Amino acid sequence: MTTPPTLVVAHDPLCGWCWGFGPTLRRLRARFEGEATFRIAMGGLVTGARERMIGIDAPYLMRGLQEIHARTGMKAGPAFFERVLEPGRWVSRSEPACRAARVARELAGDAAALDVAMGLCDALYGEGRVPDDPRTIARVAAAAGLDADALLARWSAPEAFARTMAMFDAERKRGIASYPALFLEDDGGALVEVLAGAAAPDEAVAALEAVLAS
Repeated sequence: MTTPPTLVVAHDPLCGWCWGFGPTLRRLRARFEGEATFRIAMGGLVTGARERMIGIDAPYLMRGLQEIHARTGMKAGPAFFERVLEPGRWVSRSEPACRAARVARELAGDAAALDVAMGLCDALYGEGRVPDDPRTIARVAAAAGLDADALLARWSAPEAFARTMAMFDAERKRGIASYPALFLEDDGGALVEVLAGAAAPDEAVAALEAVLAS
């Protein structure tokens, strides 16, 4: 029996373009269910010197969200502006949200990890709920069908931060550097890029069909 190909999704829960890519990613997962395995790859978009109060980057984020809306039709919810961007005090960092997705993979596999990452992205931009708040993580985990208490227990464990940072290093070495992106993983574990950026659903489906047929 042939093993289904692995499709690697470069994603970060803090990435606005990943949020805009959400409808396309859901379409891909539905279209290729049973034909391919989707695995999330997180190299950490907002780490190190990029970690700072979100208000500092408000003008840049506003321009980006306008472009995301124009290109994908996805419009950030009013709660994102009212609760997060306008107060401007939340410290933006990828590690806690990516840690939650990594733990979800430990508990329930690749699909759960992608569900949690996408859910945290939706919570931030759609609902104005910051993705490093344990209450947000618990809500998203439960919506993904996971045991929220079990996930939070692992998420809070002393070694969880170091494991997530090690994951960032490993994924960056594999070429995960921009978000969103979609790769086909070959038999040797190398990544072959299929899509870069927030492609439209029909475009993404056609591109992936062509790659899988070749």
